[in-house]
Amino acid sequence: MTSVMTPTVAAPPTPGTATPDTPRRGSRNAGNGPRVSCVAHLSRGLLVAVALLNAALAVLVAAPLPRIPLLVLVAAAVTSWGLLLVPPAVIGLVAGAFAGRRHPWCAGFAALTAFIALVYGVMPYAAAYRAAEDYGQPLVPTDYFEGVNYAKAPDGERTRRYARIGERRGKLDLWTLPKRDGERHPAVVWVHGGGWNKGHRGQSPEWNRWFNERGWSVFDIDYRLAPHVTQLEQIGDVKCAVGWVRRHARVYGIDPGRLVLAGSSAGGNLALAAAYTEGDERVPESCAVRDSSVAGVISLYGPTDMRRLIAGTALRGDPMIPRLMGGSAKAVPARYRLGSPARLVRTDVPPTLLLHGSADRAVPVAQARELARRLDAAGAPATYVELPWADHCFDVNWGGWGSQIARAAISRFLAIRGENA
Repeated sequence: MTSVMTPTVAAPPTPGTATPDTPRRGSRNAGNGPRVSCVAHLSRGLLVAVALLNAALAVLVAAPLPRIPLLVLVAAAVTSWGLLLVPPAVIGLVAGAFAGRRHPWCAGFAALTAFIALVYGVMPYAAAYRAAEDYGQPLVPTDYFEGVNYAKAPDGERTRRYARIGERRGKLDLWTLPKRDGERHPAVVWVHGGGWNKGHRGQSPEWNRWFNERGWSVFDIDYRLAPHVTQLEQIGDVKCAVGWVRRHARVYGIDPGRLVLAGSSAGGNLALAAAYTEGDERVPESCAVRDSSVAGVISLYGPTDMRRLIAGTALRGDPMIPRLMGGSAKAVPARYRLGSPARLVRTDVPPTLLLHGSADRAVPVAQARELARRLDAAGAPATYVELPWADHCFDVNWGGWGSQIARAAISRFLAIRGENA
């Protein structure tokens, strides 16, 4: 028997379904499917990563942050190295432009955050450029990455003891210039920072070398740290060191009439208070000295009003503070006043140079503004320099905009002190 084969007619494919000979789009059976899919996911991921990085950098630079040490440290670093926002911002803009058609939402997000980061990278430079013009010393972009003013261990060969105070020895490091016949050098007594309870002499070597290059010898001092002593006792240590330098002026070829006291952060506070309370029996020297007067005082981002500083920052909950101040502001108000340079202003205080960053997140810029206002009202000789966009410890970035402006301002201040002596 002969069988008859009936041809089978295939049903037309349903729209949107793949036939055996036509792999579905994105299927692993497609020739380039897996590679295209991976590239698409990778490009989207990179765009989102760049966008998040730029957004984080912009927030760290521009937004106030809670006083969490790690966040403050990162924020200070990003603000000091603000120029670092430019490369990721440019990358975000370029990536967004190339990927705009394929990934419009991710590209738009990356481009927007990149633009914001670029603005915050350029604005500090523009503001600093205008401020630098006031000192006739323009910013040098090539110096921006000059280096870091890093802490180092004190150099034992240059160390001297300026006093034995209780069970501790007060020490200082000599950064003195060679003696010459008949020539006396001006000098700086440098007081380190560290929140009154840490830090050591030798942690700002770039400043010491910089002063030396301009013909100023430096005496980089230590003082006793909290909580073992109070702030007033620390001020007494600074006075003691100044008195020692004056007493040994002939030995080291120093002109005591051109002796300037300078410090950063807590050191700036102690320097100001020591200069403003010279001869005040309520804040005695820690050792027997005849004279602790200075021809000028420089403060880099130093606190000026202890009561307001403590009440307005995280120091309010710091258990060290009552021991540092010798009690609460209500219990011992006189100690808070004597440790607050803004409360010690008189017409005859030494000439003062205040340098403070407008974006300082540790010591509010209002502290320096208030002291500057009081000095101006009293008719005391003073100069206030507010460094745009600079954070606390801006001079850690030795080549940064804030550091360049600060050095120009200090150069002018030292020149006047040297001429007037």
